[in-house]
Amino acid sequence: MVTILIIGDSISMGYTPHVKAELAGEFIVRHNEGNAGDSRWLSEHLDEYLAECPDAAVIHFNCGLHDLKLPRDGSGHQVPLAEYRRKLGGIVGRLKASRAKLIWGRTTPVNDARHQAVKEFDRLQADVEAYNAAADEIMTAAGVAIDDLHAAVVEAGADECLREDGVHMTDAAYAALGARVAKAIRQAVRG
Repeated sequence: MVTILIIGDSISMGYTPHVKAELAGEFIVRHNEGNAGDSRWLSEHLDEYLAECPDAAVIHFNCGLHDLKLPRDGSGHQVPLAEYRRKLGGIVGRLKASRAKLIWGRTTPVNDARHQAVKEFDRLQADVEAYNAAADEIMTAAGVAIDDLHAAVVEAGADECLREDGVHMTDAAYAALGARVAKAIRQAVRG
């Protein structure tokens, strides 16, 4: 059976069980160990993730929600946008060398007020849009397929999809994202 590797943060960890259920009997679906975090972490651990799944025919990957974390001490984003661009470009180059078909998952929305009420740092929807725009440029230039998870959540109603922390999804939203990711993977394998 064809092996699929999903690399990403806690959002991907939430939808991966649904992807596995959708693709059961067709594909072997694996997720990187733990949370791939921000683009620095992903860049530092990418070789490990690839070594754990060297036969992946398709890699669906994402990072961004951790990059755009904004401490309230005024120190700036966890990974500034310019560095995010550089890291993401390097990640794409290394993934392309794997010869797997690549699918980028756009960063999902944030509800600023909900997030601010329960977290000790901020995440802002305006930053989600800026980081997504940067990623879109990189993926388009590299010829990487884009799975617009952001639009899927917006179309379904972000306020209904997001939990009280303003960033993680409800079970129903994870199921819907899982179905969307499974569809993108099937298209990549067939395409």
